[in-house]
Amino acid sequence: TDSTRTCGKEGVISSKWQHECLQKIGFSEQCITIWEYNILNTRDQCFWTCMWSDIRNEPFNKPDGSLNDCLQCDEDKSGPNFKYFSGRTRRNSGIPSSIKRPGSQQYNMEHCYWYGDL
Repeated sequence: TDSTRTCGKEGVISSKWQHECLQKIGFSEQCITIWEYNILNTRDQCFWTCMWSDIRNEPFNKPDGSLNDCLQCDEDKSGPNFKYFSGRTRRNSGIPSSIKRPGSQQYNMEHCYWYGDL
């Protein structure tokens, strides 16, 4: 979350910087495409909400466990498209993130890495 937010902020200045920032994270070109769309759409749909959240340095989750207003806006406005085109999210891949989610939204998945010949 923090890494892609940094890339989004760089994108305000230069789309090239945003692209290079997403590359440095290690995203494939296909992932970069959906992340760039997600960043641009969230900026368009949630700009003032997220600016206010950023200025106030709000935690990702409210005390009741729900998402802060910026992340909820992103989830509502950009989330469906991101999930449709990416096919996977950190939650449905069993990858923890800095955003706390209810247990019902997280999959307990054992990751197995193969380093041999196929």
